[in-house]
Amino acid sequence: MGEIRQKQGKPAVIFGARNITRVGYIDDYIFACEIKGADHISYDPPRKPKYHLVILVLEGNIEIIINGKKFSFEKNTYINLPTWSDIYEIRYDKRFHAMATATDRSVAEDIFRNRNPFPPTLKFALDHSLGGQIMDRNDVLTLKKDISNMIESLSNKDHRFAEEINYAYFYILLTDMADMMWKKYDAGIPSHNTDMKRSSSIMKDFADLLAENVRTETSVEFYAEKLCISKQYLSLIVKEKTQVSVGKIISIMRVEEASRLLRNPELTLQQIAEALSFSDQSSFGKFFRKHSGMTPMKYRQSLRKTLLTLR
Repeated sequence: MGEIRQKQGKPAVIFGARNITRVGYIDDYIFACEIKGADHISYDPPRKPKYHLVILVLEGNIEIIINGKKFSFEKNTYINLPTWSDIYEIRYDKRFHAMATATDRSVAEDIFRNRNPFPPTLKFALDHSLGGQIMDRNDVLTLKKDISNMIESLSNKDHRFAEEINYAYFYILLTDMADMMWKKYDAGIPSHNTDMKRSSSIMKDFADLLAENVRTETSVEFYAEKLCISKQYLSLIVKEKTQVSVGKIISIMRVEEASRLLRNPELTLQQIAEALSFSDQSSFGKFFRKHSGMTPMKYRQSLRKTLLTLR
């Protein structure tokens, strides 16, 4: 399988720079690559991806220990790794072949905020699910082409509008993923049993409720009551669908909402704390630092100019 190694560097290098056969990137913006061959990488302490990663497995098998639990992904599946994932170990076999892309989270946030309509469940799935769904072969080929186009475009360092054109390519990738999700779940293709349809409906309703109430409601009980189900049943469905607890998802969504508010320079930290229903600015600061790894002030200082500021 190859030796155990520690890794640093570009976002997708988390999967082994030695096996990257094609790559293109814009620093701190978008990264895309193709990966082939076996490797075994260990992280001590565990590593969080700096950018949101989507990996399309074309051949072979990959095992990843995420948040202390081992997951296995095979041919024709995709892996979704949000920035809250703790990665302990990665192992993939000699047949492994994958395409990967990573983006600064502001890119996806800008797309979802201004490029509707996308099904609400798409952003929820990208933010909170680890993926692993078996895909139709035609869908796999479509996403492979999307990422391949990104690699080629990102490799062109002389293009005057490189950020804009690669933003467009990532938008196309999300659009194709949204279409696949619509066909599989919202349009009822393929058919599922009644329990699967029920759980998918609950997840969609939970995502909508969370988006509407994330500033003020933090308890699992609130959302379960609104959905007319027990707290235990909601927890079970969310865990099965996303591999993450309800409480973790609520916290992640509140951090994302805080991040959006922090990008508004006219709002003080106290005003943001009040908008998110914290008792005081200090409590807000501790919460944000715990879940993002930096203080609200540090986050503001780290903000860079992106397409968000060019609108």
